[in-house]
Amino acid sequence: MSYKIHTDQNFSFERKPSPVPGDLRIGWRIPLTLLMLNCSRGKKASLAKLNLLNDALRSERSREKLSKIIRGETAHIEWRMRVEPAFARNMDLLTGGQLAEWEVANGKAAICLTNKGKDIADRLENDEESFISEKAFLREYASKITEGFVTQILLANKAPS
Repeated sequence: MSYKIHTDQNFSFERKPSPVPGDLRIGWRIPLTLLMLNCSRGKKASLAKLNLLNDALRSERSREKLSKIIRGETAHIEWRMRVEPAFARNMDLLTGGQLAEWEVANGKAAICLTNKGKDIADRLENDEESFISEKAFLREYASKITEGFVTQILLANKAPS
């Protein structure tokens, strides 16, 4: 675009890319979801559990809040479950890329890693320079975030206050 100013000189504007937060970038979200699944029992998890982990891993503040709930220092009702449309697209990309697949576990839909997804997740896990704080959180708390725990969080948020 060119614009005329009061002199006879033209100047132009060029559109520059807008910065995008890491949690909206595919290059951040897909590997992190692979790590979440890799740390889950049986390398699979419900969509509710993945949404909880996704929300927790978005910031240090969220990780600290969820860790306090897990340790029993804060009530379950303090967690506000959010469902992100971008995360649903992430599930489509994971299954479309044959990194994960849907299955039914205990009467509920779950997503599990394929062999290809496990291989990539293992490589991510062994990479000492990527997702340092996220992997530390997952190593410490992922086994404590059971489907029963997720149900307690969902019920606490559903209860009248």
